[in-house]
Amino acid sequence: MPPALKPWFSSGIPESRQFDIGFALFEFPRFEDLIDFQMGYRWHSFTQAREPAWDDNWLVLASSHGDPLIYHLKDGHILFARHGAGHWAPRLLFADLAQMSRCFNALATLITHVGEALFDGDYNIQPNYVELIKTEIVHHVGLEQGKQIIEQLEISAYA
Repeated sequence: MPPALKPWFSSGIPESRQFDIGFALFEFPRFEDLIDFQMGYRWHSFTQAREPAWDDNWLVLASSHGDPLIYHLKDGHILFARHGAGHWAPRLLFADLAQMSRCFNALATLITHVGEALFDGDYNIQPNYVELIKTEIVHHVGLEQGKQIIEQLEISAYA
């Protein structure tokens, strides 16, 4: 386990162990449950056999409806993948834990501040808040990386 993870898990995550960023609710385990949290990714949920396609350098930090947020053990990058695609193909979201924390904290603060006004009558995120979320992401990571995050997390207004 990388030394940077333990302190981050105790101070970088809200007490609720969740980051609600509007388009995803990422749930984080406690640090002591991190190994068990790999079940279904690194190990098959039913057989508990090692998943051969899972890279040994990937450690699931959180998930949103089964979609893992992955810490790359070698370079500290934060990756994201969609489950159910038939294979794992995680893509870069953040350069490191600090960048992810800054961005997710800003988005969670925005979502909390806006409250129920975030949604329209059909419980879709209002287009003006979709744009605010996108702007906040780009502010924290830059335009190119922001575009990747917006695409991967499927942040878009509903027509």
